[in-house]
Amino acid sequence: MPLSAQKGMVSGVVHADDGTPLEHVSIKATDGKKVLATTQSDAKGLFTIKLPATAVELSAQLLGYKAAVLKVSESRTTYHFVLNEQAEKISEAVVTGYVNKRKESYTGASFVIDHETLIRQTNTNLLDMIKNNTPGFELIPNNEYGADPNHIPDMVLRGRSSFVEGDRTNLPLFILDGVETDVRVIFSLQPASIKQVSVLKDAAATAYYGSKAANGVVVITSMPTKAGRLQVDYDGRYQLSVADLSAYRLLNAAEKLEYERMAGIYGDLKGSSQTDLERQKVYYEKLDRVKAGVNTNWLRMPLRTGVTHQHNLSFMGGSDIFRYRLMGGYSGTNGLMQKSNRHTASLYVNLVYGDWTRLFIQYTGRVESALTDDVPYGSFSNYALLNPYDAPYTAAGVLNNELSFGKPNPLYEKSLSSYINSSARTMSNSLRLRWNIGGGLRIEGTAALTSTQTDDESFFSPLSQRFLYVEKQKRGSFDILHSRHADISSSIFAVWNKALGKYGQHLLNLTLGANVQAIEQKSDGFIATGLLSDKVDHASMAKSFAEGSTPQGNRDRARMLGGYINAQYVYDNRYFIDASFRREGSSKFGAQQKYAPFGMLGIGWNVHKEGFMNHGVVTLLKIRASAGIVGNVNFHSYQARQAYSYRSDLIYNNQIGAVPTALANTHLRWERTLKRNAGVDFALFDDRVSGSFDAYLNTTNDLVMTVAKPAHTGFLNGKENLGQIRNAGVELSLRGRVFSGRPLGLNVYLTMSHNRNRIVKISDYLRNRNADNVKQGNSRLPVPLYAEGESLTALKVMRSAGINPANGREVFIKRNGEYTYTYDYNERQVVGDTSPRVQGTWGFSATWKDFSLTAAFNYRLGATLYNSTLATKVEGADPLTNVDRRVFYSRWREPGNAALFKHIALREATPPTSRFVAKEYVLEGTSLMLAYQVPSNLCRVCRVADARISLSTGQFFYLSTIKRERGLAYPFAHVFEIGLNVKI
Repeated sequence: MPLSAQKGMVSGVVHADDGTPLEHVSIKATDGKKVLATTQSDAKGLFTIKLPATAVELSAQLLGYKAAVLKVSESRTTYHFVLNEQAEKISEAVVTGYVNKRKESYTGASFVIDHETLIRQTNTNLLDMIKNNTPGFELIPNNEYGADPNHIPDMVLRGRSSFVEGDRTNLPLFILDGVETDVRVIFSLQPASIKQVSVLKDAAATAYYGSKAANGVVVITSMPTKAGRLQVDYDGRYQLSVADLSAYRLLNAAEKLEYERMAGIYGDLKGSSQTDLERQKVYYEKLDRVKAGVNTNWLRMPLRTGVTHQHNLSFMGGSDIFRYRLMGGYSGTNGLMQKSNRHTASLYVNLVYGDWTRLFIQYTGRVESALTDDVPYGSFSNYALLNPYDAPYTAAGVLNNELSFGKPNPLYEKSLSSYINSSARTMSNSLRLRWNIGGGLRIEGTAALTSTQTDDESFFSPLSQRFLYVEKQKRGSFDILHSRHADISSSIFAVWNKALGKYGQHLLNLTLGANVQAIEQKSDGFIATGLLSDKVDHASMAKSFAEGSTPQGNRDRARMLGGYINAQYVYDNRYFIDASFRREGSSKFGAQQKYAPFGMLGIGWNVHKEGFMNHGVVTLLKIRASAGIVGNVNFHSYQARQAYSYRSDLIYNNQIGAVPTALANTHLRWERTLKRNAGVDFALFDDRVSGSFDAYLNTTNDLVMTVAKPAHTGFLNGKENLGQIRNAGVELSLRGRVFSGRPLGLNVYLTMSHNRNRIVKISDYLRNRNADNVKQGNSRLPVPLYAEGESLTALKVMRSAGINPANGREVFIKRNGEYTYTYDYNERQVVGDTSPRVQGTWGFSATWKDFSLTAAFNYRLGATLYNSTLATKVEGADPLTNVDRRVFYSRWREPGNAALFKHIALREATPPTSRFVAKEYVLEGTSLMLAYQVPSNLCRVCRVADARISLSTGQFFYLSTIKRERGLAYPFAHVFEIGLNVKI
């Protein structure tokens, strides 16, 4: 009987190489050239397909995996495909924290960072690593805190969506293993414990989070369980940090003394009056010290070599029915500045019971603790002000408390018992259930409980100079604050997917779900004073509460309830449409505004699936677009609902009085952001070149802002929906596989983002704040001034024509072009934007036999910055303190001099002027790692399954077109790291 007569309906299953069933795999029957029939695998990896008479091959394809082909046999009715992951792949799935979305039919804008990328970079902190890999995710550059191990930076994703009127108003939402998580926990996570980070950007990507998604969502997934015998995995990293002081160009002892002379501190050194003689005596005494070789590098005095060691130990194993993973981690950091420390510990439990294709139950538990010590003896900048001809210690070896010009010796403060300590502990428990009912229908549910306890304690010794002019009985202080936070959440949803049509070319996915969340936080604390010893160790030893203060406390409650539906239709894996609707309610709003709708619509086209495409060139070409509305609730729980607080100073008839906590606005509405996005995903030449391009336009409406209120209301201000902000930008991600295979491999990558924001509408209160800022006529640095039609980060100063060679005075330019010697704050103009025009990362990964070399670089181009070093340490510098060595150069001396800066003897503060404004172009090396993969034969000798050793350096160089001091409160650092990963 001929083969064609035997063909008909056949079935099969598709698994990944680790045994996991694969869903939505495209199964095609072909005659060797032409596609004759298609279908897709279901949630269990199963498929059925009717073979036409001329079929000779069955193929299985899924983005992120190598395609597999099986020959059709007349005696075969079942087929088993095993797909292997591609070495350099576009991630096959986007983890949204609810339902994982197949990348090939996904309409959202997202970026995925896998485990391999994380472990191949120098580990500073996870937020840095996300920034170094994700276009559009930005850590706001901060010139103050440098390498402070306890400072959590401000961050934005696709620009600011609100005015900064409080902490974390622009912070993305962080989801860790399905649970909403505080950014402080994310900051401490170790890369070895993370499988994947998905950064969700537009409305289509963040639709499941509706009211919380205005600033984007970052979904982090821990390493999963895996069946098999016990496997032990150890990852250790050991770091040394060395202060980067290259941005400080201070005067040495001889130069500083000469600067003082030129600035007129000692007169002309020729007078004979008593005052002149005293000046000459001081000058020549200092000159003798300089000649004797005294040249103190005060910047080194509070510093040490920073040491960090990180350890992550994982135990994993189990059967197909029950699997487990237990992870423990510890990180200890002794920071660059003495008494600056951070110690974190974590424990993670992941227990899985059941079969992913039937009934699946998962429990995850996590405990994270952090102990931190901040610098209690002042800012690093205090040491940059000290004069180098002063010695820190006397000849007898005791602290020198007679520094020039009466300056205090900061080493004295460092010698005291003062401290600033904080401890935080977070416990998270999550239970997840997944039940595949059959017929393409499954139900999933999660329940989570997270609690955080934070205790902050600061002690300042009564011997501290901050109490120098305080009566003795009130010296010394304890500042105590205890905070508690509890978050209970639950969600349940049903997913139904069905392949329809003769060949299964119509795929329908429906998701229907609901979620509920309850949050409660409370805090209490006090300030106590009156300590008689530097060695006290408890607040009970204080004499009393701080003058005029009483114990303080706060309590905040919020509840949220929401429901949503998502529908997706895919035709022939080529055309797809995705739509979501969500309605959510919050207890923060009044009765009339409690609930709000959110939704999105996305469309996409897999152009590479079309017959007219050259499949030998184009591996992937997907066009997608989406638009939707997401929300934000970034204000106190009692701004829209009336609440009262007791006041201990309001006692009448032995009863305590209560007052409203705020002027409640029951008409306050949800902040809503309209997000629009269009993008292209592409891969060429068998994925040798791949990437994505996105353009977006986000408009935040009904922005909650502070507004001024009449005095008769009892409040100076309240909250109203008045503001509107617009962000527009583009993002690009490129990856290239130059060489592949052994012994040589080379991959390169580049990311780029550009964002510009515009204020559409602001409140009168903010305009009045602008007016108050304008009145700050003694300010040397620009202050924020917000205006409609301008950027949130616009830089405003008065334009300058430079220094008049005739008299050394600065000439300013008014808005109308008129020249004047008089500075007018009302004449300030926009001279640029402090946000870079373009920023991103680039790097490469090279392999040769068992060695690999990876490098990552950041760049920021075109930001307009105000050089504060020129304004405070060059022109108008205080000759009583150390200054930038440029104080000597290009100074006006006499009529006819063409100079950049005023006369060296002038000490007057220069108000914000365009003379100190410059474009910044920055290139910094963030990570350089050399790794060695121990050969398998050597591993067997050592009785380990796998081993990897790495040497790396982080923040290894910094180049900028603007020369200014960096790390004012805490210095920046170069990091050197040794890493070891062993699997047993």
